[in-house]
Amino acid sequence: MNTDPIVARTPLRVCGTGAALPGVPISTADFIKKTAVYLPPRTPALALRIARRLGITQRYMVRSFVAPQEAPRAFDTAPKLAARAVSAALADARCGVDVLQLLMGHTATPHTLLPGNSSWVADELSYSGAHLELRQACTGFAAATVLCAGLVASGTHPIAIVGSETGSVFLDPRRVAVDRTQLVNLLQMGDGAGAIVLAPLPSRSDSRIESVFYGSCGGHRGPGISLKEGGSGAPVVNATGVPHFTHDAESVGIHGVELFRAGLRAAIQEGITAEGIDWWIPHPANGRMAQYAASTLGLPAHKVVCEASILGNLGSAAMWVALDRLRRSGRLAPGDRVMVLGAEASKYMYGGFLYVHGNT
Repeated sequence: MNTDPIVARTPLRVCGTGAALPGVPISTADFIKKTAVYLPPRTPALALRIARRLGITQRYMVRSFVAPQEAPRAFDTAPKLAARAVSAALADARCGVDVLQLLMGHTATPHTLLPGNSSWVADELSYSGAHLELRQACTGFAAATVLCAGLVASGTHPIAIVGSETGSVFLDPRRVAVDRTQLVNLLQMGDGAGAIVLAPLPSRSDSRIESVFYGSCGGHRGPGISLKEGGSGAPVVNATGVPHFTHDAESVGIHGVELFRAGLRAAIQEGITAEGIDWWIPHPANGRMAQYAASTLGLPAHKVVCEASILGNLGSAAMWVALDRLRRSGRLAPGDRVMVLGAEASKYMYGGFLYVHGNT
């Protein structure tokens, strides 16, 4: 059985990136106060201790948690959030939506099961061209970029990719009474969207993506995190009325580092050495990820970028948001090389790419 990752070596010009975060940030302390009425006795104190271990101090979410269950705010639905990220990327690229030949989305928390989220995003953007969607979370960025490389090589460009998550609508604090693992989800998951516009590379002086890879370590393992209810395999939702995330934190902790190491092996096989990397972006699952990646993977801590402490775990949006924020931070110099390493615990996939910052 071939377990090698898929690798796409077509260089892609990064024309622009963008991100969108919903509403105003809510601190972890205020979030726990707001949800305390729905939690079992003494659980708020436990939640504070878990939050300190996770290192997440605040997040942005599409709902306000004035009730245990809520729809997203009207301005922060999944399509609107994703459309704002794409619009920001197009503005960065100095082009309009009319030039796109494809809109590609990836998310684990779509607006509807059918039509796909991308069709709603297209409506928000008044985009009438082709669109498609991947149902993925933290490695959706890598799978989408691998596909994009093949399409660009065949003449389809420019392409906008958008990763988005609105998972807070599936967080019901009342479920902690029957499943304490829900506390981790409540305290680490954030909402947001990130986008990128890609095209052929006309000049090596342009910002670009190189050596995209995507693979799996899953085998027959059960999912580390899942959202099972609401699909055809479990069409009846749970007693509280909405699907919910199931999180096997122990399995994720055991196998998570394996995914990052698999990504590093894939990068090394492509001739990318750690000595030649200026910045590292590992999947920002929690606020301690920078220290975790530095210690377990042997990376220099000052070169590891992780903002989960103020954004939470953004799932499918995480890597595009992280790349956009780094590009806009003023910290990158022309020629800087950024290694992006993604890990997804749903069925243990990994992926990544090398981003090189250009003069434009």
